[in-house]
Amino acid sequence: MTLYCNSCGAQNPDEARFCFKCGKPMAAGTGTPTPPSKSGATDPKNLVCHSCGAPLKPMAGETIVTCEYCGSSVALSGDGWKDIKTHTMLLPKVFDEKEALEVCRGWMDQGFLHHHDFEESHLVEGKLSLVPYWIVPASAATHYTYEDVAMESAKIGGSIAAAALVGGMLSGGNRGGGGFIVAPMFIGGGGSSRRAAEIAGQYEYPVVAVQGLQSYQPRDYQFDLLARVPFEKRKVPSGYPILNGDISEDSAKYMAKNYIVAVQGEKAHKAHRMVQSLQTDVNVQDGELMHAPIWYFTFDKKGQKSILLVDGNRMQILNSVH
Repeated sequence: MTLYCNSCGAQNPDEARFCFKCGKPMAAGTGTPTPPSKSGATDPKNLVCHSCGAPLKPMAGETIVTCEYCGSSVALSGDGWKDIKTHTMLLPKVFDEKEALEVCRGWMDQGFLHHHDFEESHLVEGKLSLVPYWIVPASAATHYTYEDVAMESAKIGGSIAAAALVGGMLSGGNRGGGGFIVAPMFIGGGGSSRRAAEIAGQYEYPVVAVQGLQSYQPRDYQFDLLARVPFEKRKVPSGYPILNGDISEDSAKYMAKNYIVAVQGEKAHKAHRMVQSLQTDVNVQDGELMHAPIWYFTFDKKGQKSILLVDGNRMQILNSVH
């Protein structure tokens, strides 16, 4: 049970021996239980970190707040502010901007027609931030039907041959007359060319937890999740911002489901042509919050702006917007 300090009123965890805010002793039984509210949410003006007691100051609309002192995070839900139990991070491998720009150079200069794009572009802005993502585990099964093109072609070929034979008989072979147009048509049995298929997928889908960065949402990109470690603020050098989020876990689950439906559909269309009656079922589970190091670069080439996002852990292009 969370307690308020009787001296200053600060919120403290029930195991606290001293108030994290004023330092006064928190003798057993002396604290005041957290008063209930109609909405179940703690007043953000009085919100303090449950781990170190430092004040948390969420901006308007933020629903995920990371303590700038100890790195613990809380999220706003229907029951109020709660600790995020699973909070991980990917460590940045590169802190030097010039080294990170080499990833952009390799990506921008691909192909003969673009081999000078990087040199001809002006760097407008470059920065490294730790961006929060909800990692949503999910399983998906896509059922669909498609037309077997090979069988359809065989049927059409057989129909044309049969039509040519019948046409030759009716016209008397090559004995004048002419004017007979052979049209392909299906005759006889042969069986249906429609086939059923299924695509199954397992995902740990990353949903960016910042509404303002939704245009940079990864589509079919996967972070190196095997490299993630428990979040520790001391592993982040000073000067690199740790962003808060404004997308709840429930919203992230809904968004992940829609993204996965789209990805599964794309896989079905790549596997077969003439896809029909496509249906995808997605089962999402509780996720975790992960902060990933993202290099954000803005370039200008002759008045045209382009933005590249680099995964600072894998050192690969995460997304591009032109």
